[in-house]
Amino acid sequence: VIREAGGDKSSVTGGTKVLSDRITVKVSTQPGESFLDKMIALVEGASRKKTPNEIALTILLSGFTLVFVIVCTTLKPIADFMHSPIALSSFIALFVCLIPTTIGGLLSAIGIAGMDRALRANVITKSGKAVETAGDVDTLLLDKTGTITIGNRKATRFYAIGGNGEKEFVKTCVMASLSDTTPEGKSIVSLGESLGCIGGHTGSILRMVPFTAETKCSGIDLSDGRRIRKGAFEVMRKRCEAAGNTYPDEAEVLVRSISENGGTPLVVSENDIIIGVIELQDIIKPGIQERFQRLRKMGVKTVMVTGDNPLTAKYIANKAGVLTANQRDRIATNDAGNNVDAVRVDIDKATLRLLVNEDLAILAAQNNFGRLGR
Repeated sequence: VIREAGGDKSSVTGGTKVLSDRITVKVSTQPGESFLDKMIALVEGASRKKTPNEIALTILLSGFTLVFVIVCTTLKPIADFMHSPIALSSFIALFVCLIPTTIGGLLSAIGIAGMDRALRANVITKSGKAVETAGDVDTLLLDKTGTITIGNRKATRFYAIGGNGEKEFVKTCVMASLSDTTPEGKSIVSLGESLGCIGGHTGSILRMVPFTAETKCSGIDLSDGRRIRKGAFEVMRKRCEAAGNTYPDEAEVLVRSISENGGTPLVVSENDIIIGVIELQDIIKPGIQERFQRLRKMGVKTVMVTGDNPLTAKYIANKAGVLTANQRDRIATNDAGNNVDAVRVDIDKATLRLLVNEDLAILAAQNNFGRLGR
């Protein structure tokens, strides 16, 4: 019933079926305040603006109607002057035939035809407006993990540095991952166990530090005073230097080497002293490069959005075909923070590197600059 209990996929939603035993669910929201209720209220309160085509068609129909009213009105005195009386029923029939009532239905017919063509390409559209908006798209923002890559990063190798033994380093990595419920943390434990290291404890675990997107690191505190942490190399470098320790050049070389090969390095420290690096690898989805080429032929620019380090982002963008020939040496790196004006980067460049919780800021800023369609 609950996949990966304790992880990011642990949840129960409406319609969940209990396959065996029983479960206890804690309802954490008041009636009418759930996420689904908020979504329904948002949709019900939304007011759709007319598209440019609808506005143009409305103006055209209004103009035609005015012209035909003038024509039918002036026909009566002209016919009387020419001594050719016309019956009132004939005027009504003429006006009904001339008034452009059927043209208004063409827009709906065009929208339905567009939805049908999209369905043939396995794309479901809910309205003709969606089809019309899709035709105006000129830039496509794609997340790296899970969209361009498969998104199942796994640990592939341990690198011990600073004279630390590899076996002892692997045990330390396994211990540091015991509280990490992310797929990456579980893969580290699995790789360590496959190497015969079960994470022997020299001291009992005093506190587990779970991974969060804000801290970008996780680990454990042991009762013997050791503090083991692993995380993104920028965060671990700051922790190391803030404690007055020197960030080793060997770690810098390993991080660059792993990143240039498309991997993601996790730096491991003990008491804020760097002791090694873990290599994570992801797989680019097959056929994604050909799809990017088709998009470029259609005039749609592709931009990869990622929070990964620039070297890994450049490698993935190059292999996936996000980068064109004249973009390979200019990756747009943007750590926007809370300044949404800083995200006004050149959209022609191939990669945006974002900090956590900046997706809404990016959308808001691009919308303010008129770069997003509604």
